[in-house]
Amino acid sequence: MIFSKNSKLVLRHQKIFKNKKVFFSGNIEDQLPIHLLTIKTKIHLQKSQNLKKTNDNKNITFYRQLLVSQDTVKDYNTLIYFWPKNKSEATFQLFNILSYFPIESEIFIVGGNSSGVKSAKLILKEWIKLNKVDNANHSILMSGILVNKKKFILENFFKTHVWKNLIIKSLPGVFGHKKIDEGSKLLASTFSKKINGKILDVGCGSGFLSVSLLRKSPKCLLTMIDRKMSALISSQATLDANFFKGEVLSSDIYSNVFNKFNMIISNPPFHNDLKTNFNTTKKIIFNSIKHLKKNGELRFVTNQCFSYDFYLKKVFSDFFIIKKNERYKVYQAFLKKI
Repeated sequence: MIFSKNSKLVLRHQKIFKNKKVFFSGNIEDQLPIHLLTIKTKIHLQKSQNLKKTNDNKNITFYRQLLVSQDTVKDYNTLIYFWPKNKSEATFQLFNILSYFPIESEIFIVGGNSSGVKSAKLILKEWIKLNKVDNANHSILMSGILVNKKKFILENFFKTHVWKNLIIKSLPGVFGHKKIDEGSKLLASTFSKKINGKILDVGCGSGFLSVSLLRKSPKCLLTMIDRKMSALISSQATLDANFFKGEVLSSDIYSNVFNKFNMIISNPPFHNDLKTNFNTTKKIIFNSIKHLKKNGELRFVTNQCFSYDFYLKKVFSDFFIIKKNERYKVYQAFLKKI
């Protein structure tokens, strides 16, 4: 079993958790939560992840919602939180979780030094005094006892942007939270003509691309997918704020998509946490053939320095760069005729 450096740090202290009821949350990267021996374990998954328990793991349950409640953490006295790369996302998640955990619960936070995990001491100073338990391989494990609680109000964490009279709502950790991405704006600028039929927005994030398309083509049938719960809630909030309708689904790329569409749009990520990774874009390209109708179109934006010509040639009969600027370019590709 291969564990991340953060999980290995937790494993060095596994005896601590043997007689505890442990709630896992945050940026869970591997199978550690289902292998760590505890009295009882609940795993909080906030994005599509392939964690499955076996028959031997009868004391393990999964929770697949963005927000926790009093009932969610009832009976749990220990939190192991994996710090993500985004500080505002960590703050949002921890404020939600800690507002419902009982006083005197033991809180463990683990993360890589480059992710800003050490700022947890300052961020949570009114809740808990964190002390270093261990560090290795540029990761740190901290712990402390919860001594204070505050009321969690979801609306306080939404950030609102306005672009061409569109209202864009996003929660921390969602792509485009700090500002609307310039690449997304370039892709949105190509929606100048009426677009008809069924449209799939892969990795919808805040919902910016979808509402930009609906503004020009309100009769489109929009399906919006993302693997992060915070993105799905943000997209729905953006739809509601602009009085548009669309279907919002949890899906890791096409994992939960079973229909065919006239067009697929996307601003795919090229990072996996802190590492550059092009696998998502490749999967969007190669698997689009299963989800596009005859003469269907894939339209996506990418950085100028990246080329996907080699991959597009394998799937599409024609593809073009329909718009570009100094930093970004928009690909338009049409499905091969069979």
